[in-house]
Amino acid sequence: MAEELVHIKRYPNRRFYDLSASKYISQEDIEKLILEGRKVEIRDSQTGKEITRSVLTRIILERQPDKMLLFPTDMLHFILRANDVSTGFLRDYFQHSVTYLDYLSRHSSAASTLAQPMHWVKAWLDGMRPQQTESDEQPPAGEDADEDEASRLARRVEQLEARLQQLEAQEE
Repeated sequence: MAEELVHIKRYPNRRFYDLSASKYISQEDIEKLILEGRKVEIRDSQTGKEITRSVLTRIILERQPDKMLLFPTDMLHFILRANDVSTGFLRDYFQHSVTYLDYLSRHSSAASTLAQPMHWVKAWLDGMRPQQTESDEQPPAGEDADEDEASRLARRVEQLEARLQQLEAQEE
């Protein structure tokens, strides 16, 4: 099921208007929409500028301040001092982390591990590890080691390609 995008306008009087429900809503209502699994897009009514990020940040700061503990003080210092390269790195890091969490939450076998933060990484890595087969063997020592190493690597590439095809088929 695809996430339903809720379009919201913020007017100069700081009131929010849900276009799909045709009614004014509060920050609490926006929070409830998100907790229900819906995605929101909030735009300024006068400029048309997207302000979703700033509104969600304000909701976290005002309504769920305990979640600010996700960001250690040292990290906040780093973010404030960051140059463009560092900021780009952090943005990419967080986007990839959210992608992995979303992937894990969508797959039922891994969903139970999300309650235990360190286990989601293990579950993701276990899913990426190819299955061991009898053909996985240690290369023999000696003069033929280079040739055997090449054939072993070729077999390994074939196994990885097969595993990749299996994963792609599961996603479809």
